[in-house]
This record gives sequence, structure tokens and C-alpha cells, in this order.
Amino acid sequence: MHNKNTKWLIFIIVCLAYMPGSYAQYQLSVLAPELMQSFGLSTSQFSSLFTAPMIIAIFLSFAGGIISDKVGSKKVVSLAFLVAVAGLIGRIFANSYLPFFFCMALTGFSNMFVNVNASKIAGNWFEPEKIGFLMGIFALCGQFPGAFATATTAVLFDDRTAAFVAAAIFGILVFVLWMLFVKDRPDEKITDQKEYIQEEYPKIGESLKVVLTNKGVWMISICIMMVLGSTVTLSTFMPTALQSMYEMDTTTVGTIASMLTFGNCIGSVAGPIVFAKIKDVKLFVSGTALLSFLGILICWRSSSVILQYILVLFTGTMLGAAMPVFFSAPILLKGIGTKYAGSAAGVIATLQLLGAVLIPTYILTPIAGTNYGLLFTLASGCMIVMFICGLLIPQFENSRKG
Repeated sequence: MHNKNTKWLIFIIVCLAYMPGSYAQYQLSVLAPELMQSFGLSTSQFSSLFTAPMIIAIFLSFAGGIISDKVGSKKVVSLAFLVAVAGLIGRIFANSYLPFFFCMALTGFSNMFVNVNASKIAGNWFEPEKIGFLMGIFALCGQFPGAFATATTAVLFDDRTAAFVAAAIFGILVFVLWMLFVKDRPDEKITDQKEYIQEEYPKIGESLKVVLTNKGVWMISICIMMVLGSTVTLSTFMPTALQSMYEMDTTTVGTIASMLTFGNCIGSVAGPIVFAKIKDVKLFVSGTALLSFLGILICWRSSSVILQYILVLFTGTMLGAAMPVFFSAPILLKGIGTKYAGSAAGVIATLQLLGAVLIPTYILTPIAGTNYGLLFTLASGCMIVMFICGLLIPQFENSRKG
């Protein structure tokens, strides 16, 4: 197959590979009553089931990135996908909390390693100027499975077993596609295998030194941590806050809150297009941080439903706009490139997930409690941190090599 067609096929499979884990995870939100009753779960136990895949990613993303740089993306993701498929199949037969928790944790392996390796694979196959747009599509694909699972699980399946079987089949099919078609890079880039391995597969100590001393990696990581902290805070507490402040009905607050996710999707596509015109990462990241700050401050202050739709959509778009740029950073930062992209993406992914878990749950809500105005104001403060760090990000290179 011609390389032009091959690279697009590989990118499509990479996007598909980002879906089974998320699809399986968000099936639980619909099946929560059945699972809690069947297994006798408390609310906190169910929450732990839902977050089990994320916990795996928090602890293993960095190590996964280093391993990927050492042995190659194809091998590592293949093994991770095999583990995830085992988890997807195991869910069908799990009949109590601990086995189900273990299986849910296993399902997180595929998403974690695909996330860490996506920019590395894209950087090996595509021109640097296309990476931002591709990572925007990749980020969009990360949003789709959750929305689809939430909207269709109850409609398509009569019970949880049927839903879990469907998720397992989906995972197996994508795994087969991955094994059959995905390559780390075009064949003609490998002219001397011995030289290729020596140059492209760095030692672990070398990867650690390069990535952990790179200012850009840390600034990007802190920025994405702040975005996730703000986004998860808004998506988690906005429905309850609007009901409490304006006595809106459940349906209305749910649709308003969904505008945040819809805006993230718009931003994932529009952000790279705008960035390609600006070509200044400092201006783009700090600009989206400033607009996100304003959006978070005002999006919940009006009792007008129409105005709420517009403001929350705007806020979600601004929060999502920089995400593809952050995902592209391992390829485009000076001193990183495809050689160390896995390790850099591992650092970024770790702080991304820490932001989603730590900032809303262990920092903002203990301070604000049920004072939702204070909670969202504190969430907007994350954008101030992002604004400062955005100004400190080194300008991206046009080369894919570190």
C-alpha cells in the first residue's frame, strides 16, 4: 500500500485504539444503579470502579512513555492492548467488587499507552505542520466514546452482560486492526537497522535526563494539568450549582452542562487551525488561558438559559482549544522530537490526570465546600497559572527530530 494511504490508515487505527477503554468506562455511568444493587456497592466504591482506569494511567504513564521510547510504540501498545482486552473480557464474568475493579483497571492500559504514543507515531508518519490538526482529531476521538456510551448503552442493551460483550468485541476488533496494519514508521526511514536502533531507541537514563530537564515539557504539563482541573470541576459541579442557584430543572442543567463537552469538541478542531495561523505557542496558550479565565468567571452567573448555553459553550471551546497543541508538544518541542516523544508524553499525561483527579477533589472542593461561586472562581484561578506558564513555553520547532 502506498505510504500516503498507509499513514492515514494508521492514524485512523490510532484514533480507534483510543476508544474501547473510554467506551467501556462510560458504560458504567449508565449501568450504575444495576451495578450498585448487584454488587452491593457504596457510592465511593462505584466511583472507584469508574476511576480505576485513570489510577493506572496516573502511576504508569511516565514509565510507559520511557518504555515506548526504548522498544518502540507498536510493541508496547500491542501488549497494553492485550492486557486491556483481557480486562474487557473479564468484566463479563466478574460478579463482585474486587474482580470487577481489577478488570476495570486493566481496561485502562490501552488508553494510557495509546495516549502516550499518539504524537510519536503521528510524528513519524506526518509532516510537523500537520501534527496539531491530527492531535485535534485524536483529542476529539477521546471525547466521542464517552458521549456515545452514555447516550446509547441503555437503548442498545437489555442488561450489563450484553453491554460488556459489545465492548469486548469492539476492543478485540481494534486490537486485530492494530496488529495487522500499524507500524512505528515508514519502511524507507529504516535504511540500516542497527544504526536505527542505536539512534532512535535511547537508553532509559538518557530519556529521563532529556525529558525531566526540558523546561517546555514541564510548562506544557502544568498547563494541561490546569485545564483538566478547571474542566472537571465545571463538568462535575455545574449541574448541581445551577439547580442550587437558579432552581433550574434537571433536564435543563444537564443540557447546559453538555455544552461544556460540546465546546471541548469544537475547540479540539478549531484550536489547531487558529494555532497554524498564529504560529506562536506563547501567544496562543496564554490567549486561550485568558479567554478561559473570563469564561469560567461569567458562564454560571446568569439565570438566562439561552445565555448559559452560549457562555458555557464558549468556555468549553476555549478550554479545549489548546489541548491538541499540548498533545503535539512532544514532537515539536526543541530537544524532544520523535526520539523522546514517548517519555515526554508520559510526563504530560501524568500531570494531565493528576489535574483531573487532585485539583477538583482534593484542592478546590475542600476549600469551597458547597459555595459554588467560590468553587468556580477558584477554578478560574487555574487559568492564571496556565497563563503564566504559557508565556514561559519555548517556541516550537518545525523539525520533528530532537
